[in-house]
Amino acid sequence: MSDVADPAASQIVLIGVSRYRRLFPLPAARRNVTDLRDLLQHEDLWGVRPENCHVLLDPESPAEVSRAIRRAAAATGSDGLLLVYFAGHGLVDADDGNLILGLPDCDPEVPYERGVPYDWIRRAVVDTRARRRVVILDCCYSGRAGAEFGGDGTGTDFVADKAEAEGTCLLVSAPANRPAMAPSGEAYTAFTGELIRLLRDGLRPAPPEATPATLTVHTIWRTARRAMLRRGFERPELRARDSGGEIPLVHNPAAPRHNLAGSVLYAAPWFVDEDLSQHAILILRHNQTGAVGVCINQPDGEIPDEFPESWRPLLRDPASLFHGGPVARDGYIVVTLLRPGASQPMRFTAVRDRLGTMALSAAPEDVAGSVDAMRVFVGYLGWRAGELEEFLDHGALIASRHTARQVFTERPGELWHSLQAVR
Repeated sequence: MSDVADPAASQIVLIGVSRYRRLFPLPAARRNVTDLRDLLQHEDLWGVRPENCHVLLDPESPAEVSRAIRRAAAATGSDGLLLVYFAGHGLVDADDGNLILGLPDCDPEVPYERGVPYDWIRRAVVDTRARRRVVILDCCYSGRAGAEFGGDGTGTDFVADKAEAEGTCLLVSAPANRPAMAPSGEAYTAFTGELIRLLRDGLRPAPPEATPATLTVHTIWRTARRAMLRRGFERPELRARDSGGEIPLVHNPAAPRHNLAGSVLYAAPWFVDEDLSQHAILILRHNQTGAVGVCINQPDGEIPDEFPESWRPLLRDPASLFHGGPVARDGYIVVTLLRPGASQPMRFTAVRDRLGTMALSAAPEDVAGSVDAMRVFVGYLGWRAGELEEFLDHGALIASRHTARQVFTERPGELWHSLQAVR
């Protein structure tokens, strides 16, 4: 469980309720969900595909929520991770102590009529074949918890323990009888704001502690807990079985990238170099002997007549020949992005995840069903051992937060400028 789950085998359900008819609104819940979705789909963090990420904003029906979670649970592969997130009001049934997730028409007097009992989520999560299951609840309790929430643990402990399923990691934002905070004027609720900041900025522990390559649920909980205590907010709680807290959720963006293969770099505006100035670069190989990459924003004219006609329908617009670099301009480098979930075809060499290179000795008809996009380069850029790191350390080259799909942009001539605009 040392690396993040396979994004192609994973499923995410993000539920945000911002509008309420009988409770005060939570406008931050909508932003919580949309920004979490974007982060979790980012290939440098996790890379879950859009079709595997299900967003429910202000769902009216408990059955709609239940169906979405059950379908996602059934679709999650054994090597994937099932993630269910809820932001909104949380209510506690005064009769049986069960947690109810509030939907827009939820009545605090009878929350079970129009809310989602947490037990429905627990049952759906139990049924998945995935070995990794994470539930995150950013919700408040209405303060109607009864005597059964007493005992050795807090009310949140009680709810978490009741809701827990074997192998499930449950992260909740606040104790019982206390509302989860949604500070006025802030884009996010208090807990999800800390979660998003951690996912976006990463974690750099103080020396001598090493920077982790991934962010586990336990690390996320511990870091968010410290931040919320500093701000005087309620403490999030974590419950896990079978080492569930050690589930890596995403890659740590603050961790040093020892292998930059698959990364997109761009030249700093001040950097003047014949081969790199105003260039965007895809790194194809990076190891202890050096690095190889191609320039991805320099179309270099029409595809030559000798390029095999059978490959041309797979090329992404603009279907041009690209100037990859000054080295070895006597052959083609065909950079290829596979379709989500597609198996690697013959003659495909993986660079990172679905991105790789394809040898033209393969038969186009054998690989067409696996290919999402292709781009043809002539020549490449090369760096000796440690040289690429020197460019990065001096700021001459900058690592972009953009995904490798930028390789296939329809406007390559604008790519260098757009990479500077959003880092």
